[in-house]
Amino acid sequence: MRTIYLARHGKPDFPDGEKRCIGRTDLPLGEEGRGQIRALAGSLSRAEIECIYTSPLRRCVESAQILSGGRIPVRVVPGMEEIDMGAWENRTFDEIRARWPREYEARGLDMAGFAPPGGESFCACQKRAQEVFEKIRRESRGNVLLMGHAGWNRTLIAAREGRPLAEPFAIPQPYGGTYAWEEPVFDAMIVAAGLSSRMGGFKPFLEIGGKSFLAREIEGLRRGGAREIAVVTGYRADEVEAAAREAAGQEIVFLHNPAYETTKMFDSVKRGLSYYEEKRRRPEGKTLDGIFFLPVDVPLFTAFTMEYEKAEFLKGSGDVYCPYYEGAPGHPLLIRASALPALLAHDGERGLKGAYERLGDRVVHLDVTDRGCVMDADTREDFDRLEAYENGRHVPDGETCERLLAWFRTPPETVRHCRAVAALAEEIGRAANARGAGLSLERIRAAALLHDVAKAWPDHARAGERFLSLLGHDKIAQIVGDHMDYPEEKLDELSEGLIVYAADKLVQGERRVTPEERFGAKRERFKEDPQAQAAVERRYARAKRALETIRRAAGETDAEDGRPAVRASV
Repeated sequence: MRTIYLARHGKPDFPDGEKRCIGRTDLPLGEEGRGQIRALAGSLSRAEIECIYTSPLRRCVESAQILSGGRIPVRVVPGMEEIDMGAWENRTFDEIRARWPREYEARGLDMAGFAPPGGESFCACQKRAQEVFEKIRRESRGNVLLMGHAGWNRTLIAAREGRPLAEPFAIPQPYGGTYAWEEPVFDAMIVAAGLSSRMGGFKPFLEIGGKSFLAREIEGLRRGGAREIAVVTGYRADEVEAAAREAAGQEIVFLHNPAYETTKMFDSVKRGLSYYEEKRRRPEGKTLDGIFFLPVDVPLFTAFTMEYEKAEFLKGSGDVYCPYYEGAPGHPLLIRASALPALLAHDGERGLKGAYERLGDRVVHLDVTDRGCVMDADTREDFDRLEAYENGRHVPDGETCERLLAWFRTPPETVRHCRAVAALAEEIGRAANARGAGLSLERIRAAALLHDVAKAWPDHARAGERFLSLLGHDKIAQIVGDHMDYPEEKLDELSEGLIVYAADKLVQGERRVTPEERFGAKRERFKEDPQAQAAVERRYARAKRALETIRRAAGETDAEDGRPAVRASV
């Protein structure tokens, strides 16, 4: 386990001592700010921080250098800069209110999505911050500190805690303050030592969708959070190493089994387990919590399964976590590092499965919604099934959508709503296609069925987008993410996402309604709250724009009542 520290720089030296709207303006620290960071250094003196990552702006770089004291490496990271305030940069707040009154008011009504003229929104900053943070997570192992800015830090904290960005200033960010959390460290191993004798082709290099099994597994393990990956080689070891290095791009080690022709797979597995048991005794291995294990012929597991295993790992006390799909065991296994000696003591009977089954109730079976985790490739027929599955999983069919709704325990009333939205969205899509729109009804149906799949989670639209993306349903994930607040810049372009967004606004429960009916109830609910009322009106205006785009695209197809079919629907 390691600790991540998220710190804010010390107080800058503001021009004329007057507080301004500061984003990218490159101010130095003031004396008060230097004192704040010296105090922070004292409180973190025993934190064993291995590296400080800092924004390129001076107030952060100076803070990082004081905190380092010349003892801790400091790395400047582009992308950690504060939110870009555009035309408001380095102006007093009184001046901003006077020169941009309407924009200033709009910011208060939509703190997450508003961007100052020429600047950046909190939503855009959050995306940038998450991308940078994920890169730092992947390349580090021990305790690290990120020296950032108030806005940039708040977007990361909001994402971590599942908070909406509508009220970012509710997240404390004092000068020189820190926010810290613990997170586990996971490595991974792939066994690719066999001859592939039954396949009729060398498994590590078989390709699906232009990527080899080996490259897919390395990519999947990285996406699921594995840091170092160990590849156990045997047959054609030099070629496997070259291909793995090309695919990995970072931490990877190779462990060779020279007797691959005469030994069993468990002998190759033991080489990997022994390596990680030895690593635990070295300084770079002291934070290691678990190891994902994967044979080279299971290329279509998803990062979602890994995330689920990690979540259960942190909640429980099991030693081996095994994903199951419809009663069948799958991969990757997640092995607790402390269980390695027990597995290594096994005599080899029935391989790794025989080893971990000896652990009894310390083996945790996890029911997952990832068919790919149980699909291996021993024969050419297996390969054909893998290829067919990969070609179809980007847009899940109706049966898969229903299975996902059940797995995520989506409430029954929400499921009925999703089905009603899907029926309406398909009608609209067909009417649009009758005029040559060329939309994918399959994509519309799947996204509409799953738009509320994560209803039980905070910020359910973005949570659903993330879950579906991790599951490999990437062609509908963004549609689900956009269904609550469709991006302004997309409202005038007919698309599958726009239709799902519009259909959702025209179904209340299971009943089709007009936009006026749908938003009228919210107007009544928030009639005593001017800010909430303004937000309702903004959403109503967006919904109307979306409907007008749909009507323009498909509004000339006659319906029985003499009105265009899409107009009748919406």
